[in-house]
Amino acid sequence: MKLGDMHILSDENISPKLVQFLRHQGLDIIDVKEQEWQGKTDRELLEIAYKEDRWVLTHDSDFGTLAIHEGMPFAGILFLRLGNSKAENVIQVCQKLLKQDLDYPRKGLVIVDENKVRIRQSAIES
Repeated sequence: MKLGDMHILSDENISPKLVQFLRHQGLDIIDVKEQEWQGKTDRELLEIAYKEDRWVLTHDSDFGTLAIHEGMPFAGILFLRLGNSKAENVIQVCQKLLKQDLDYPRKGLVIVDENKVRIRQSAIES
């Protein structure tokens, strides 16, 4: 699966500027803030994303803990672990991601920092 083919649920810690940028790139993205889901637990959001076959886009490592270590079912997680989480920097990193044309596995945990992308596929089948 390519990044541009993903259906995404953006966590409340994701900038609206990034959400708009990704939509402008043609991605199908639902934003927690726009849905007025702020305050829902990470567990609840991961469950919603799984039911809708959406990847969670987040700056929060707790989603990976829930999926990998606690075994919650998930479609995928894009964890942006960036030193600079200002919208302009995050957009720049995502522009590079879109250009890389990587193939992402279902149930993948993708960890993105400024210099590299690590892809971990879950052994858990849901």
